[in-house]
Amino acid sequence: MIELKGKPVADALMSALSVRVQALADRGVTPQLAIVEVGDDSANRWYRQAAIRRLEAAHCKVAVISLSDKATQPELNETLDRLSADDQIHGILLLRPLPAHLDEQEAADHASALKDVDGMSDASLAGVFLGNPGVFAPCTADAVIRLLNHYGFEYRGSRASVLGRSAVVGRPVASLLLARDATVTQAHSKTPSLKDACSQADLVVSAMGVLGALDQEVLPSGCWLVDVSCNSREDGSMAGDAVWDRLGDIAAATPVPGGVGAVTTAVLAEHLVSAAERQNAHF
Repeated sequence: MIELKGKPVADALMSALSVRVQALADRGVTPQLAIVEVGDDSANRWYRQAAIRRLEAAHCKVAVISLSDKATQPELNETLDRLSADDQIHGILLLRPLPAHLDEQEAADHASALKDVDGMSDASLAGVFLGNPGVFAPCTADAVIRLLNHYGFEYRGSRASVLGRSAVVGRPVASLLLARDATVTQAHSKTPSLKDACSQADLVVSAMGVLGALDQEVLPSGCWLVDVSCNSREDGSMAGDAVWDRLGDIAAATPVPGGVGAVTTAVLAEHLVSAAERQNAHF
């Protein structure tokens, strides 16, 4: 079985990015991301720090805007409106989930489409579903495609089963695969038989967040598996939806950790640089 590690993919993305960042620097432009966080969620804190490390390594700037967990919807919306109008900010990342009293989608729609580098607004998601190359897909969904590209997966004529239906991964991944001429079946944690949904798959992308949901009883021989989920075991270690030592004779699989997650922050950096290039195209 081929282990589809994320680090080589991220390294290749970052290497290609360095030339573009230097070209912007030669024009006096340093890409800058605004990270907006509400409250102190531990998972968000981890991702924020990982994103900052990645962006600083790419010679980009990061501004962190921290709001209280008691922030109101108008306060959050106004923050995103202000960042959208700030010419020094090229990308906006709203860390989610938000506290329960806030509407994520309402907030996301206050981020400028030009700066929505994590594909969170209705306009961005609609563009992904319609195949508009001018919008940014959610970073994790795009990371799945970048990883498959790197390892040479052949989309055209392939059969893909996407397990999960969130707007962050499942639905946009299905759209991105369709745009590359894969034939896509979409299932989820409430699908009666995951085995049936995957039985003909050349590729399985799992983003259900269900520990131990996939093994050799579900996955067909010779398929590729991209396991996006990051679940916590009782001992505190992390694992995906698949049971790693019970994958049978599948062709390739991403480890968790060390797979898609390693690529996501590199994709965020690439999206930010692309946004900066577009916003300064007139120079």
